[in-house]
Amino acid sequence: MPTRKSGLARDPRPAMRAPDPRKKTLRLDQDLLDRARQALGARTETDAITQALEAVVRREQQVRGLRLLASLGPIDPAPID
Repeated sequence: MPTRKSGLARDPRPAMRAPDPRKKTLRLDQDLLDRARQALGARTETDAITQALEAVVRREQQVRGLRLLASLGPIDPAPID
């Protein structure tokens, strides 16, 4: 196994990178943004938008997972107990 000069094995996982926040100019419905911020319990408008975008991505991942699970066929509940 390849090693670094320090003698530690190299981690095969990709390094986690910090988000690259970029300034954007958007035209948003202020009332909708206020309602979303309140519903999400977000401190700031930026936090509300970030949480909302994360929720959309998470939902899409869940839908893909459910479609994959459904493609495997019916589930026999007997082994669950």
